[in-house]
Amino acid sequence: MKKYLQAVSILLISFPFIFSTAFATTQEVVVANFQFTPSNFSINLGDTVLFTWNSGSHTTTSTTIPASAAAWNHSLNSSSVSFIYVPTVSGNYNYHCSIHTTMLAQFTVVCVPPDYSNAISISTNACEGAPLLMDATNPVAESYQWYFNGSPINGATNATFLAENAGAYSTIVSNSCGSDTTPTSSLGFIPNPQITIEASNDTICEGQNVLLVGTGGLTYTWSPSNDLSSSFGDSVTASPNSLLQVILIGTDFGGCSNADTLNISVFPIPNAGFSFTQTGNTINTVNTSTGATIYEWDFGDGFTTNNPSPSHTYDSTNFFTILLVATNAEGCSDTFTFSSAGTFATNNIYKKQSYSIAFDAAFHKINLKSSKIIYSANVKLYNISGKNINADVTQNSDNNVSISTLNLPSEIYIVELISKENNFIEKIFIE
Repeated sequence: MKKYLQAVSILLISFPFIFSTAFATTQEVVVANFQFTPSNFSINLGDTVLFTWNSGSHTTTSTTIPASAAAWNHSLNSSSVSFIYVPTVSGNYNYHCSIHTTMLAQFTVVCVPPDYSNAISISTNACEGAPLLMDATNPVAESYQWYFNGSPINGATNATFLAENAGAYSTIVSNSCGSDTTPTSSLGFIPNPQITIEASNDTICEGQNVLLVGTGGLTYTWSPSNDLSSSFGDSVTASPNSLLQVILIGTDFGGCSNADTLNISVFPIPNAGFSFTQTGNTINTVNTSTGATIYEWDFGDGFTTNNPSPSHTYDSTNFFTILLVATNAEGCSDTFTFSSAGTFATNNIYKKQSYSIAFDAAFHKINLKSSKIIYSANVKLYNISGKNINADVTQNSDNNVSISTLNLPSEIYIVELISKENNFIEKIFIE
């Protein structure tokens, strides 16, 4: 199952117009030796004048200044070592020391309009769904108006603007001294890659794995990190124990990204089991399975059935295997097998007294002895579920063989010997 999710991310990228203009500065005037230093200078509107005391006792007192400017009169001495004045209008400012009237000085305030004469227009591309931050900041500006394809953008009156559409952008920037227009810059958008998760399956049974393959990108990031074999790469293996939502973010050659998601459902496995009673050659089963709706029986002699708790009559035999596969509605299944000696045959009488069996833990083997000749080729080992164990059988003498148990787990096993005289089947516990 494929599922697609279009990822829309906001990527803020500074997209400045490059220009040359002066930022607000502070002009220091030192008061010492009965003079102001410097005594004549020019500053831009918005700059600051800092009077700094050095020696003596003086004042800085305005005399002739622009009509709308604020007058000042401030003492400068060891108790008051500095004074700051910020002009609010352009024009000539004259001042002196009221204590020493021969100390005269002046400065001129120049009103500078915004200037984009050295600005550079920019043409660039952005990933689809990732707006660009346009920046027309000018240190002497007081107002801004952004334009898109030559028309004003309603409400776009800040120094920056988040551009979401492809096209041409410019700004008219103003202050009380004039205005200027930024160069027109063009913005385009690159389509994001189509990222897809290809899955071997999106519904599994407990304990199963899913192979996930990402397509459409150059690099991939997978999440969540738990239940996945890796967080990176074009393919990963998912091993969830419950419902898992996998998110894949893929990035292409141009650095643009997109995402896809896939939900993997995990269904429980039923528990297969049965018991039975035996009357002569007939087996009557009792189905003890849980969590299953479908039952498949195989009695090992060609007879199969879907009856939940069937009965079956064997021909003469002395070893039978019953296999039950229990399956639930989601298709998850469990298997239970029982293998046992039978007592059906009349011509093959079970004579345990003619055999002996023992487990040798020191040498990891089962020793089987008989009063009759036995051959290793006729000896088989099964686990408790009836599965044949491919164990090494060694012929020690005519009436003695041993079965290697090296690397076998500790549990109950079934030893079967088939000979001309009779069949020997015995359970033995291997520690």
